[in-house]
Amino acid sequence: MTLSRRTDPLRFIAVRLAVPELEQVVRQPGIGEAYRVTIQYHDGRSPDQVATLSFVQASGGMAALAIHYRRADDRPLILTPTIPLARARTFTSALRALAFDKLDDMPDVPWYGADLWLVERASGSFHHDLVLASDKAVGVHAQIVALVREHMREMARAIST
Repeated sequence: MTLSRRTDPLRFIAVRLAVPELEQVVRQPGIGEAYRVTIQYHDGRSPDQVATLSFVQASGGMAALAIHYRRADDRPLILTPTIPLARARTFTSALRALAFDKLDDMPDVPWYGADLWLVERASGSFHHDLVLASDKAVGVHAQIVALVREHMREMARAIST
């Protein structure tokens, strides 16, 4: 996969945390689709994080969430909160209603002085991502931030180091 220069700094967070690329996640047996939110905090108030929501097709389906944090001392912290399947499906349905798979990056992303999010979805051989600044997003990009914070708040929960 050729990485776009605009996403390289955010993708490096996952590389540094040894989190597999989203395309690799959906190639695992039983995984139907996956979503990821990578957050880089501009002021260091919280460690950078990568949250991956996977849908496992076995036994009628379930949602699995893993959140990897990069602490200042480089020790890994991985949280795996339980996510009700219905809440995860509400989140994904709302993203589809916004036509997430066809959206472009937020225009004029401020690369400094703002928390940056890389939001991704993968299924089969399909992969789509977009970059936004969560606190400066407007329009549909602000709606994506609101959806994450409302339905999948664990994916955007900042922790102290």
